[in-house]
Amino acid sequence: MLFNFILTASLAILSSAIFAEARKHKTHDVIVGGAAGLVYTPNQVYAEPGDKVKFHFQFKNHTVTQSSFDEPCEPLKGGFDSGFMPVGMDVKKGPTFTIKVKDYDPIWVHCEQVDHCPSGMVFAVNAPKKGNTFKKFLKKAKASGKDYHDGGSYKRSDEDAEEDIEEKRSLLSRITGKRDDIEA
Repeated sequence: MLFNFILTASLAILSSAIFAEARKHKTHDVIVGGAAGLVYTPNQVYAEPGDKVKFHFQFKNHTVTQSSFDEPCEPLKGGFDSGFMPVGMDVKKGPTFTIKVKDYDPIWVHCEQVDHCPSGMVFAVNAPKKGNTFKKFLKKAKASGKDYHDGGSYKRSDEDAEEDIEEKRSLLSRITGKRDDIEA
């Protein structure tokens, strides 16, 4: 009887460890642009530490660029950036860009293409349900003033922007349009 108890307890511990390990590897798929327009679909996900978020680029030319809640349309210094990923209308499977979630902190993302962020092309991982919510982040993006249609302009100079982009891109991404996994 003691043997059965020990065996049952051991199997329970082993199965919970296997479940925990399998849980760490969940991948959340996100469509970037495409037929849905200037959006990430879905526009937010809730992820556990160890999960990955895989962005699938569809036609047009978009980025997955980390930003902050306070400046939704500005790249976060030291944050991740997929670089521009041009995809033709006839391409069936475009490039992908994957980030690994390190903790439960919010991760704010936008598209660096002209007019896309102020048009609402933003995304979040683990956005709070109260306080700095995704809805408020989206509203800030739309009010960012980074819209070229009404004569607005970027806050950064073209030279600074290019320098930031070059720092973040790897040679591989510029040649193939593919990126290695990046921890966020």
